This record gives sequence, C-alpha cells and structure tokens, in this order.
Amino acid sequence: MVMKKINRNERFMLRGSLRKNGFDRWRLVTNAISCVTGEEKTFFIEFYIVNPLLSPDECVMGFKNRCEPSPEELQYALAGTESAENIAQEKYVSPSFLMIKAGCLSGRCVQINSYFPFSSIDFGSGEYILSVKDLSERVCMLSDDCSCGEVSVTEQELVRKPELLGNAGSMSWNLKFNKVISFRPDYRTSDICWSVNGGRTDFSGTIVLNEEEFIVNPRKSFGFCDKNWGRDFAVPYFHLSSSNLLSRISGKNLLSSCFALQGIFGSKIDALISIEDHNYEFRAASGKKYSVEYDFTELPSDSADRKLHWSVSVHNTKYVVDIDIFCFSSSLLVRDFECPEGGRSLMKILSGGKGTGEIRIYKYVKKNLELLEHAEIFDCLCEFGNKEYPL
Repeated sequence: MVMKKINRNERFMLRGSLRKNGFDRWRLVTNAISCVTGEEKTFFIEFYIVNPLLSPDECVMGFKNRCEPSPEELQYALAGTESAENIAQEKYVSPSFLMIKAGCLSGRCVQINSYFPFSSIDFGSGEYILSVKDLSERVCMLSDDCSCGEVSVTEQELVRKPELLGNAGSMSWNLKFNKVISFRPDYRTSDICWSVNGGRTDFSGTIVLNEEEFIVNPRKSFGFCDKNWGRDFAVPYFHLSSSNLLSRISGKNLLSSCFALQGIFGSKIDALISIEDHNYEFRAASGKKYSVEYDFTELPSDSADRKLHWSVSVHNTKYVVDIDIFCFSSSLLVRDFECPEGGRSLMKILSGGKGTGEIRIYKYVKKNLELLEHAEIFDCLCEFGNKEYPL
C-alpha cells in the first residue's frame, strides 16, 4: 500500500509565537439525507486549536467563571461594604485547547463542542493529520481523505459549564472524502492564512445526530473543505462557497464547478471560482489589481422569518463576477469561537448551509461585456461574522 502524502499546509501550522497567540482550524462541510424522514441537511465538523502552548496539559476556557471570593470577601459582601465590588471582578485569561465543533447548519441548527488539552493530540507522522481520545477512549480523527469521531454534551453539563458555549446533544460521523477541486496558492500573510484544499469535495459515509442516522451520498454531498490559521480571524468575516450549480444557459448541472469567497483581507475578498475547468481567481495577496464590492443586508419582510442577502461583485481588466446569495434566518446558526487574544473576546459567525442564489461571469470584449456563464446556486455555505467583546 502506497501512503498518500499529506500537503504541508493541511497539517498543524502553528510555529513560533503563534503557538502562544494563534489558532489553527480545519473545517469539513457536507450534505446528508435522513434515513427516517428523507430530509437533506447540511453538517459541519471543525477542529479548532487555539494558543496550544499557553496550557498544553489542561484546557483553559476564557469564559469560565473565575470569581473565587475568599471568606473575608464574602463577609464584606454580606455586610454590603464597597469591598464587595471586588468579588465581581473576574480574571480574564487567554484560551488554550483543542475544540472539536460539530453540528447542523439547516433545519434545527445545532453546534456541539468537545474540548481537549493540546498534549492529548497525536499528530500523525504520515497517515493522518491529527487524532485525539476522550476519557471514554472514543477517538476523533482527521486525515487527508477521511474523518471519524463523536462529540456529546448533556443538558446537565451545559448548566454546570456554560463556558462550553454550544448546545446539548450528540453527533458521530464516519466519513470518507475525495477533494476534487482545490485552489493554489493559499492566501497568506503574517497574521492570517486561508487554504481551500477542497472547494469541491465528494463525501461518503454516515452521520448520526441525536440518534437519527443520515447517509452521505458522494453524488449529492456537495462537500467543502478549508483551513484557516494565524493570529486571529479576518474581521469582519465574510464567506460564501458552493459546488451545487445549475447553468441557466445550458440547463445542465455544472458537475466540475465550485466557488469559494472569503475575507475581509484588508479591504479585499479572495474570490476563487472554477467553472467546468476554467478558473477565475481574484487573490488579495497576489499583488494583481482588482476591485471588489460586497454587502450583507437584511431584506424588508413582513414575515418573522427574515431573509438575508450576501452580494459580491469582483472585476479586473478581463472578467466580472457577480454573486447574490439569499438565506432565511430560521436556517442560520451563530457559531462561537474564543479568540486567541483572550479577554473574553468571542468570534461570532452567523452561518447557514442552505443559501440559494445566482452567479454571473462576464468577459470584457473591448468596451462590452460578454456573458460566459449564468448559473443558479444551491446549498451555499453563507457566513458573516464579527468580534464581540465583554461589556
């Protein structure tokens, strides 16, 4: 058996000072169909390492309550003295842990988080990227072409430990995947890197969410894999990606197509588009000039289920790409990540897996625009996020 070489940027990438002030995040996204109802849902699995060398042997969560009043302070509080104010003063710390976050981004959205100390991680020398065991000896593993694992949190645990920041429930998965379309090179700066190693990824296997089994069909998975690492998240955070495209020109499914957009990098968005083996790439770190306009807005509605709109237009001297995505608020989830800087700063990312919309690609012909492709978009991963700081 010939061992497949794993790309370097898909491995653990924190070096030097980033090990005490940085993060590394792997993400898998796929669709799956319920064995009970036949409903299709979008699932995600993320491996998030933050500040690993600050506390390698013990998980440190910045949102854990660290008010520990002494007996004297309790007496002051009972007496109502000014010194009682000291009790309310908490110690802010920087987080340090591996968090495995898994859940659903459609229907009844959910995120379930499990935490592990950095020292418990086994970074595979060649056969896998990382593996970790919990106290029950259950293994969570990620490699270049497969992943398996389980996360679970009870209601009682959430009451005792609100710093877990997620929902109660359980999810297990056993997945294989083939990354069909990747984009190179990565976006890289000294502060943030983004790698789209699976802009179109075919998944197969099973997912069990709260005892309901889902089957992953590679032809209908419309999967996505990417990776971020660096000192902090892009702020504001903007992301769109999909590989489920239907051409309005030919009427055919675009089976060798996908796109992924992310930012904000400076004032730019990286826009990576592949349509039937033709690539249209706008890269913020390339030095090549292009213009970008983007927006994230809520549309007027009389319904309680609000409709949100992501819009992007990018163009250079050769091409223009316009993308519009819509998603209902009922199909969105706010995913939470503790930021490397600590101080209870929280990255909150509004996320949905069932965005729909359109993409138009034009080519400049002298002073006119020629329409190259106009396609409908389904199962779009649509996200917008920002930081939240304690009051």
